[in-house]
Amino acid sequence: MPLRFIGRHSQLNALQDFYASRTGHLATVRGRRRVGKSTLLLQSLEAGRSAYHQAAQMAPDANFQRFHDDMVEALSAQLTAGTASDIAQAKNWRSLLLALGQAATELQRLTVIIDEFPYLSRSDITLESVLQEALGRIESLGQPLKLVLCGSSISQMEALLQHSSPLYGRSDLNLVLHPLDYLESAEFAPNWTPEQQVHARTVFGGMPRYLNLLEDALSVGENYERLVLNPDGPLHEETTRLLGAELSEPRVYASVLQAISRGNTRAGEIISASGIHPSSLPKYLERLEELALVRRERSANATPAARHLRYGLADPFIASWFRYALPNLSALKIRGATSTWARLIAPTIDSDPHAAPGMFEHISRHWTTLHMDDFWTGEHGEVGRIMQGSGDPAGEIDVASRLGRGQQSSWLLGECKWTAQQQDGSALRQLQQNAGKLLNQERVQQYLLFSRAGFTTPFREQPPASTRLVDLAELYARP
Repeated sequence: MPLRFIGRHSQLNALQDFYASRTGHLATVRGRRRVGKSTLLLQSLEAGRSAYHQAAQMAPDANFQRFHDDMVEALSAQLTAGTASDIAQAKNWRSLLLALGQAATELQRLTVIIDEFPYLSRSDITLESVLQEALGRIESLGQPLKLVLCGSSISQMEALLQHSSPLYGRSDLNLVLHPLDYLESAEFAPNWTPEQQVHARTVFGGMPRYLNLLEDALSVGENYERLVLNPDGPLHEETTRLLGAELSEPRVYASVLQAISRGNTRAGEIISASGIHPSSLPKYLERLEELALVRRERSANATPAARHLRYGLADPFIASWFRYALPNLSALKIRGATSTWARLIAPTIDSDPHAAPGMFEHISRHWTTLHMDDFWTGEHGEVGRIMQGSGDPAGEIDVASRLGRGQQSSWLLGECKWTAQQQDGSALRQLQQNAGKLLNQERVQQYLLFSRAGFTTPFREQPPASTRLVDLAELYARP
């Protein structure tokens, strides 16, 4: 399957602005395990005025030689003989970078992309200092060279921006590439139904590297078996590799992630399930949040200072690995992955509130954010949910956003039903009942009902006032 990238226009525009600007020489792009970031970069560049290098884990001399050869191949034909010779004869990073600065002047501008830059900086601890000195000289000469450093290791790319880094303060653009949303993810398997897309989102999430491996001629389960559950599958060790690369204590962090994957959403529950000392948990949770592996959540009707938080796994792929693969590693090595989906995952994926039903709620909230202008054109709060202290899911509100502010504010509320039965007015009555209990009779401006199986004909044809009915087909319709 060819590499595909479905990028966000804001990030592409930011790169284009950096490329076109007369000032600025360094940009960083970081995105965990994100296949496609180089494609995003290359889309923003102009043919003949750019060069790309994919770094590898090699010795310093080999790394330099590979970069040197890529620059010679990409640029020699566009340059005068003298500048091309300077690049070809460069013996070290400094001389090569200065030659690239001269090439930029000759071409009127030049952008050089180094993908997986941490591979280079780890093998040569002097490289960042050399870059800093060379960029200073290039800047003083007014040479229009743009250097773009990108990498999948979040922690190592963030280190480039810290005070201790020689490159601190030199970067003019810093992009973080986040996972694709549910609509972008669906484009990697266009032949799947919306229901299959929800299942795929539940176990694969939105990382393009994973999505790019999918084959939509197969079922979601067959893909998960061959890619993740199969001990020889390309994603079977992905979680272990990720934690080992990003974290100093991967086993401890894995214990926290495993506890949350089992439905322990409060700090006390996580402490009990993981065995972490209470005083240490905030440190681990904070680092996992920085890596976008864990998210914290407040009830939509809570004040910013409210201390009652819940935690969840922000990466569906990581969650599915801890939920389905980790508990069965021994059996998978002995019996293989064939039919594992049918035996272990299919029976619960549609009933476990942290699996497809929870993903359906996340998708519904994202849809609401995209379509908020259909319901309200003024100021509104973030689209979240309203939770109660007891944690009873039946008594909570799946989709909620405060509309307006002060005494004149009202609410948009939604209920999500991931069941095989078509919904009627009972779902709306449940939502209204929960609103009465949790919101102290505050005014509700708009009700939304989301249903996997759709709605009964009478209810669909005559929905109550201020009520919007949304089925799977509408959720996956492009806005």
